[in-house]
Amino acid sequence: MKKIIIILFFACLSAALITSCSKDPLAPVPIQNIGDNAGQPAKNIASPVTPPEPVLGHIINTVATLTGKWQLVRDSVSSSNSGGTQPGASYTGTTADSYEFTADGKLYIQEKGLADTANYTINTDQSITVNYLVYNGAPVVYGSHVTNFTQVGLTGNHVTLVTSMAGTMSVNTRYVELKR
Repeated sequence: MKKIIIILFFACLSAALITSCSKDPLAPVPIQNIGDNAGQPAKNIASPVTPPEPVLGHIINTVATLTGKWQLVRDSVSSSNSGGTQPGASYTGTTADSYEFTADGKLYIQEKGLADTANYTINTDQSITVNYLVYNGAPVVYGSHVTNFTQVGLTGNHVTLVTSMAGTMSVNTRYVELKR
């Protein structure tokens, strides 16, 4: 009886191993270089991720919505550590600099002559998650470049987007001030 149980055990184990193997071929997906980094953003780049509704309930505020074209006023960085807060780089926007949030969850950025493209999502806490497809004028090829912004003072014609990143010695905070 003991031999029959052992034989049945090995027969079941062999059957499980044989049927669990799959020989489906895996092929890498070719990377497409679409768009013109010197001019307009690459509006035809498709994200591999389907973004959820870009605006929670389609409205952030009954009066003011993020959707639309915004003029860049200032993009600046400050650094905080035990010694206090020090201002960092600051860029004042020109008439050519803009952020355009579309109703289908796309963000097109023109800043310092570079065109960036991203998907964005407005989260339940009203923070904005931005997943760049093109960052600083170059396609994001491997992995992703994700930034979470907190919106401050959203009105019909003004908003400041704030994000922070902790380093080993300090916390860097980026402020993107936009107006209509």
